[in-house]
Amino acid sequence: MQEWTKRKRLETVLKGELADRPPVSAWRHFTEVENDPIALADKMLEFQAQYDWDFIKVNSRAVYYHEPWGNRYDNTQYTDVKPLLLEKAINSVEDLAKIDVKPGDYESFGEQIVCAERIMKGRTEDVPVLYTLFTPIGILLNLCGERSIGRYRESPRDESYMFTLLEENRPLVHQALQNITDTFTDYVAKLMDTGIDGLFYAGLGMAREGFFTMEEWEELVKPYDLQILESIKDKITLFHTCGIYGNPERFVDFPISALHWAPSATGNPPLKGSGEWLKGMIAMGGVDERLFGQDKAEEIGKLAAKAIEENRDQPFILAPDCSVSIRTLDSELKAFRDSVR
Repeated sequence: MQEWTKRKRLETVLKGELADRPPVSAWRHFTEVENDPIALADKMLEFQAQYDWDFIKVNSRAVYYHEPWGNRYDNTQYTDVKPLLLEKAINSVEDLAKIDVKPGDYESFGEQIVCAERIMKGRTEDVPVLYTLFTPIGILLNLCGERSIGRYRESPRDESYMFTLLEENRPLVHQALQNITDTFTDYVAKLMDTGIDGLFYAGLGMAREGFFTMEEWEELVKPYDLQILESIKDKITLFHTCGIYGNPERFVDFPISALHWAPSATGNPPLKGSGEWLKGMIAMGGVDERLFGQDKAEEIGKLAAKAIEENRDQPFILAPDCSVSIRTLDSELKAFRDSVR
């Protein structure tokens, strides 16, 4: 009888084959420890030991990507998972020239490498480890003092300073995006040197209808994502397109291992039957993350069981549609985890 380890289960499904059951994982932020890479690593390992996920998706602090270029935050004041922004890096078109190439282990990037090393040394079994990375265009938005598009937040383009920058100096915007991309490519290579298995690559909500036009997305988003993804195409990459109108169909030809979207969100296709358009890409998702933190363990368990039943003949990865709330209950995570038993 075949022994199904966590690694074998995930790798089998990513090859397009059915395993004994779908791999399952969930993730959340731990804001109380996220500013200390050692404490964060230990918390990730504790979370893994408690729920026995099929892979570890490391949830670092949401703003670490922006700090090396000058964003400053008050880490004692949080709104949900985001600390208070004190200073933004880009206040004028001239500031775009300050977004230079950083070494991949510079400041907060180096902290994350320390965290990854600690997790790899602390694993008690060969569970795959994936680090989270955000798309370069999302970093540029945050350097302008804005939040990345994601989940269900409104994101009117006429209120985004980035479009003003594009009108004033489009080449300089591209230079900044390329410098962020080059930094991330080096950073990712150094992360892989720790022995981790790959990335959870968050495209955020940058494919959302009504923000970028298709032409703008192909100019400002896709080429920079592809540079990073191509650099690790031999690694595991779970690609996330976030929130409403996430257009997952755009990503089926990307060099990625699986595609994660929110079937529960308006404007997105269901998980059931997605094999018809995924062109061999593996689907990931299944349960609305908004249910977590509301004492809805029973509903979460039922939705997870429904997703498993509807996709019993299609290899897929069971996961919440995005990060779960920092107020998520133990009973909810256990109901979700136990649905695959």
